[in-house]
Amino acid sequence: MTADDAKVSDETLIGRTAAGDPSAFDRLVRRHQAAVYRFARAAAPDGPPGDTGDAVEILRETFLAARRAASRHRDETSARPWLLALARQAIDRRHPRFREADLTPLRELARAAGWQSGGGGAVDESGLSVETAFAALPPEDREILTLCDREYFTVDEAARVTGLSDAAVRTRLHRARLRLLARLKERPHGE
Repeated sequence: MTADDAKVSDETLIGRTAAGDPSAFDRLVRRHQAAVYRFARAAAPDGPPGDTGDAVEILRETFLAARRAASRHRDETSARPWLLALARQAIDRRHPRFREADLTPLRELARAAGWQSGGGGAVDESGLSVETAFAALPPEDREILTLCDREYFTVDEAARVTGLSDAAVRTRLHRARLRLLARLKERPHGE
């Protein structure tokens, strides 16, 4: 992204895209493609190891949908929540899924994360790396952690992307963080 790209707001770029300006659309893509790609990699169900084809297709579908829907975009300072909501829709079209509530008792998740009464919860350095532990989580956990902890979305923004209520986002985020912490505490295989 060039210095000139940073001076133009997302709102302006989307308006120009809606008016048919291809260079504005190109700038919008350059600005947000990395975040959309990261989200697609995290939120889409796992394919074969090392296969990024699905994430690339979701990226392509997201920006095609954005170009078509630019005239209907709500005026917001950042296009990222809107684009990631479009990416979530593309994922759902490619991988229809039944969104089922996580029924694992919270006490069990907390115990696995090392949160026994009086326990500190420090991560053992011999445990898994954060990226390895993150990759081992279910797509729903990776999705919410990517939105809230990697992209720094607010609960409201994450709710718009996922289609969940604010309370459901908070619950999923808490559970995902506990599962990540539990994964980090696991010993690598072979030790």
